[in-house]
Amino acid sequence: MSITMEKELNPWEAQAVRFDFAAQKLNLDDGLWKILRYPNREIIVHLPVQMDDGRLEVFTGYRVQHSIARGPGKVACATRRT
Repeated sequence: MSITMEKELNPWEAQAVRFDFAAQKLNLDDGLWKILRYPNREIIVHLPVQMDDGRLEVFTGYRVQHSIARGPGKVACATRRT
């Protein structure tokens, strides 16, 4: 498995490479791979925040939920400045 620095710095790309590697090792069915590879739900929000120095910054927040077919789903949350 070879991960470029660019993909390692991008959390989504890093996990996608690792998932694909694991799916290949498990000989995962292509249909099941497609279902598990992409999230069921994504919520993207933009939060304006007034900073201490008076500037207004906008942060982007993400909430992603993967398949809940086998029970409660794991949730990944992230934020970044836009």
